[in-house]
Amino acid sequence: MKRRNFIKTGASALALAAGYTIIPSYVLGKSFGHVAPSDKVNIACIGIGNRGGELLRSLYKTGLVNIVALCDVDMGAPHTLENIKAFPNAKHFQDFRQMFDKIGNEFDAISVGVPDFSHFPIVMLGMSQGKHVYVEKPMGHTFNEVEIMMKGEKKYNVACQMGNQGHSEENYFQFKSWTDAGIIKDVTKITAFMNNGRRWHGMTASDYLPKQTIPETLDWDKWIATSQFRDYNVKYTNGDWRSWFQFGNGALGDWGAHIIDTAHQFLELGLPTEVNPTYMEGHSAFLFPQGSTLQFKFPKRRNMPALDITWYDGFNNQPALPEFFGE
Repeated sequence: MKRRNFIKTGASALALAAGYTIIPSYVLGKSFGHVAPSDKVNIACIGIGNRGGELLRSLYKTGLVNIVALCDVDMGAPHTLENIKAFPNAKHFQDFRQMFDKIGNEFDAISVGVPDFSHFPIVMLGMSQGKHVYVEKPMGHTFNEVEIMMKGEKKYNVACQMGNQGHSEENYFQFKSWTDAGIIKDVTKITAFMNNGRRWHGMTASDYLPKQTIPETLDWDKWIATSQFRDYNVKYTNGDWRSWFQFGNGALGDWGAHIIDTAHQFLELGLPTEVNPTYMEGHSAFLFPQGSTLQFKFPKRRNMPALDITWYDGFNNQPALPEFFGE
């Protein structure tokens, strides 16, 4: 190209560029650490206090999402108000169903940071409406719920990811590397344990808790959701739901999802064929045991042998450890 034509062409291009106020992100965007708002995922966050609030803030810090809606059964509690104030442009809802009905066309994905027993109805509604899902662990309240959610992800052609911080930390990639290199192979037995104190340790219950006055800002019916109705008591809320069979998953659901995660992922365990309780300390019809030992039996997978995981929890229920294990 002759110099005169180059200058003419360049001048025309600059004039054209000056007529636009939006420059595509591939010109000045992602390679410079900036993502245009139009390239971000519009996300609605369901459960915005306590752990749900941590999810909300972590997603926002990625710089990859627009927070368009906030939903919680208690939009006036101290732990939700701080997050409401942090996102003044987000729309507010106390019922996730109304959020889908009113602004379902305004978001692409949802985060679900609510008690274990409420994951399933929210996740299934989201997937059925074509929304991608980030759901806090454990994925569901029962094995049956998890199987239906896995089928739903394929049926509705969406991504459903169970949140697990370990997926982003060193042990995850180390276990993968060791498995890929053949250092970890032919595993037939795994011992997993968590012996720290939990909320229900020292508790006893012969019935559900007595009725208390419901806080003005809390919609208790929506908190109960699809579960069997119980009268409000503060000791069901703010994490204490983990103690109760009806609402939580005990130490296994709270910590097992982290501890067993890498083995489950890279040894391709899938769902167990049997779960056998071999020890229960302080068995109760209401609360999780003070200590428990559970044996999970997994079948052969491809060229890998059948495998058992034995899970221990409780102060006084520690597995036998090899001498070199350490403190």
